[in-house]
Amino acid sequence: MRIENFFTYYKNQLISRQKQVEESILGGLCKSWDDYRYLTGKLDALKQEEQELTDLLKKQELEDD
Repeated sequence: MRIENFFTYYKNQLISRQKQVEESILGGLCKSWDDYRYLTGKLDALKQEEQELTDLLKKQELEDD
């Protein structure tokens, strides 16, 4: 498997997890304030991880040129 394919797959997985967490928050699955804070923190971490991966891919593309 090429490294670019791995990164693309991983990024898609991160986006999928973000959607799942968003659905949990919006679907009313938060039974308490602590659950809400946990899920919003998890969502923020997933978004940060996706951004780091995107930045890494852009940096790699610039270096390849």
